[in-house]
Amino acid sequence: MRSLLLESADRTVVLFKYSPTCGISLSVEENWEAWSDLAPEGVLLARCDVLGARPAARGITTWLGILHQSPQVLVLKQGTCRAHTSHYSITSQWLDSSVA
Repeated sequence: MRSLLLESADRTVVLFKYSPTCGISLSVEENWEAWSDLAPEGVLLARCDVLGARPAARGITTWLGILHQSPQVLVLKQGTCRAHTSHYSITSQWLDSSVA
């Protein structure tokens, strides 16, 4: 996760945190997949399985001072979180406006 923060110094990073056992995550993942296919050029897309990478998933939100949630999207720019949302608020419209 630290590498994502470092990478965000040069370009926008969008991190999708999800649980493979959560029905909401599975539903929202469809929105993420549809949007990521059309994401703006140069944006780095990353995914984090919160069960498989629990320390990293919680660590990045703790370091950024954000409440950990799942599913959750973080938009990182210049080493900080510029926008974040969770659950059913993860939509293509939200992603478009937050990454622009």
